Amino acid sequence: MTVKEAIQSAAQYLGERNLRAPRQDAELLVASILEQDRTFLYTYPERRLSPSQKQLFHQWLAKRGEHYPLQYLRGRQEFYGRQFWVRPGVFIPRPETELVLETALALLRESRSKQLFAADIGTGSGCIAITLAREEPRVLVTATDISGDALQVAHRNAELHRCLDRIEFRAGPTLEPLKGRHSYYHLIVSNPPYVSHLEKKSVDISVNRYEPSEAVFAGKSGQEVYRRLFCEAKSVLRPQGKLVVELGCDGKESVSRLARKNGWVLNDSKKDLAGRDRCAIFHQG
Repeated sequence: MTVKEAIQSAAQYLGERNLRAPRQDAELLVASILEQDRTFLYTYPERRLSPSQKQLFHQWLAKRGEHYPLQYLRGRQEFYGRQFWVRPGVFIPRPETELVLETALALLRESRSKQLFAADIGTGSGCIAITLAREEPRVLVTATDISGDALQVAHRNAELHRCLDRIEFRAGPTLEPLKGRHSYYHLIVSNPPYVSHLEKKSVDISVNRYEPSEAVFAGKSGQEVYRRLFCEAKSVLRPQGKLVVELGCDGKESVSRLARKNGWVLNDSKKDLAGRDRCAIFHQG
């Protein structure tokens, strides 16, 4: 089987199983098996897969045909130009979350403080916390998560990216692990679960079946975690500190209303490439 044949057969197989981007998935699958980038596929289309590569190809293709995430098959996902380890039980980093990261990073860089303290709530793979630590040398980050599996993976990623000395990991829901740190943080950032259980049928099959539900769904309204963030963040943020959160599609107005009820003011919001508000910055009223 050549590279070209593998891609063609995989794209057809995945298309028949209603994958959203069968050709792209096929290329990523073959490139990962060959341990090459996608450019290699077009440069060497007649390259033949070895027997072991062919066997792995069929195994991965069958799993992807069941909508199993490619990131779990590959064991990694890129975020802000870096590779992060992922595994089942850990939420997969999304490209749209880079907007949240860039917003948080810009706020930190505005500060003149010699030492900065930030918290990443619901850190998952650690992609936000680790990128903040790598991109802004003044910051020390506290990364929290309710999942022990997630914290293990985040710890491994911090080792991989050589910033373990600048990140502390704490287990627990939302900001509970930060209790006692009154007026401590310059910034709190979070990509919380924001899908309501009523919207479960609208979520991609691969997310519903395989990603951790506690990282995706947030009760009947989808706002339960936002509510806890707004209630708990005041005590640990400095007076001029900011709270940065990712928003679901069309979530700006409802989250802003919830923030106002809890004494927060919408400072700014950021749009993604599709023109949707996907990130919001709040300060204390």
